[in-house]
Amino acid sequence: MFRDAWSLLATSQLTTSPRAPSPLTKSSRATFLAAGPSIGPSSLKSRTRVSLVTLAFCFLTLLVGSSIASAQTNSDPYATTGYTSGPPVSISGMPNLFSLTPTWLTSASMPSGSVASNLNPFGYMQNSVPTSRLWLRGEYLYWYTEGMETPALATTSPDGTAQNEAAILGFDQTTVLFGNGKINDGGTHGLRLKGGLFLTPAATFGIEGEYFGLGTQDDGFSASTGRSIVGRPFYDTTADQETAQLTDFPDVVDGSLAIRSSSKLRSYLLAGRASLCPTCGGNCVTCQNTDRVDWIVGYRHLKLEEGLSFQEDLTSLITAAPGEVSLSESFNTTNEFNGLQLGVAYQANLKRVWLESLLRVAVGRNKQSVRINGSTSITEFGTTENYTGGLLAQTTNIGTYQREEFTMVPEAGVTLGVRLFDWMHATAGYSIVYLPAVVRPGDQIDTDVNPGLLPPEDDPLTGSNRPRFRFVESDYWAQGLNLGLQLQF
Repeated sequence: MFRDAWSLLATSQLTTSPRAPSPLTKSSRATFLAAGPSIGPSSLKSRTRVSLVTLAFCFLTLLVGSSIASAQTNSDPYATTGYTSGPPVSISGMPNLFSLTPTWLTSASMPSGSVASNLNPFGYMQNSVPTSRLWLRGEYLYWYTEGMETPALATTSPDGTAQNEAAILGFDQTTVLFGNGKINDGGTHGLRLKGGLFLTPAATFGIEGEYFGLGTQDDGFSASTGRSIVGRPFYDTTADQETAQLTDFPDVVDGSLAIRSSSKLRSYLLAGRASLCPTCGGNCVTCQNTDRVDWIVGYRHLKLEEGLSFQEDLTSLITAAPGEVSLSESFNTTNEFNGLQLGVAYQANLKRVWLESLLRVAVGRNKQSVRINGSTSITEFGTTENYTGGLLAQTTNIGTYQREEFTMVPEAGVTLGVRLFDWMHATAGYSIVYLPAVVRPGDQIDTDVNPGLLPPEDDPLTGSNRPRFRFVESDYWAQGLNLGLQLQF
């Protein structure tokens, strides 16, 4: 008897009179679902728009860096012409951080007895080579990310609402408590570590490594809010109407509902850097150009892991059908990218200040993984039975699904550095990373459900095999501010 009551609870109908079809028709619902992330033309337009914005930003940062570099004059001892302008002018009084000649270059050959050898404590810049071949940078990140789209996952209705209308989408009194929009779309903290070593004295070639990780973002909902009516909405494919599984309703069911989500991004890079002078086409140090352009070629790994889980514990309040139900479901996705990293970095040097603009794109394959699980335990008269499936996770879509897709991951950034000491620089900047065509948990949820699949499953089963699984892609980006320190040896 309790199993029959549980089946009725799951469809939000315990009365003998059927409720009228929901105002939210099948066609209307299809329109609503189409508004979510998909692989259709609207999604492609969105990707194209974001890509164009990213490329425009990269071009702007490179243009600004070039303009700053071209604005240097002969009086600037750090400009290209400054190499032959003689020793710097002495400044009396307190040293100015932004006017002192930088000392990242040291003497390679100094004329004996020259004035420069006596008056220039910062090193003679003619025919110079870098003193710093090893650099390390640590940065604190505060980035915002693209949120995860989800359907309506928890709903409520005012006290006194009839059971055959309670928590059902399409009725004016129904309110969405969680979902039906983006979650995990706020800011999060992170850390980025970078380092490199120039293998040649003239800094023409080097290797570098980079790692960054964002803190786990989580969002959630708990039904322990004092509301007397709470439900999980879905579309009944057998009755062809919206309905809801009630988790709280007076004199019918008393229960709890917890929904949790998580999202985290990790990445590491190993690459080589080769310098190319924008003035002469050779090495910047060799031709004594203080600005430098580095070409970047290497390997990039990036991993986006996300999850969405549900936990229900229900107790029947129907005297004729006592019992308990415990239900758990999870939708987890992983996007693991491996590919070739290509890029260019331009650094304009202005005395004690430098500006670096970075444009990179990784080309490779993204391994998409989706894992759907669900289970239900029903306790009746002291006996517990376990079943596969819950509400949105059923035997028709439970499983692990994988595929690989070719993709490109663009990235852009700009960093402003200030030389506090020869060996220590303070940095501040902005970065953006864009991941097109990723799988995310909310997109993999099919809210069309055949109630006959609810544990224990009808035998024989009639109607559609829903919910079902299909790969649904959307986009992801992370962007924000960086603050750090760079050490050079």
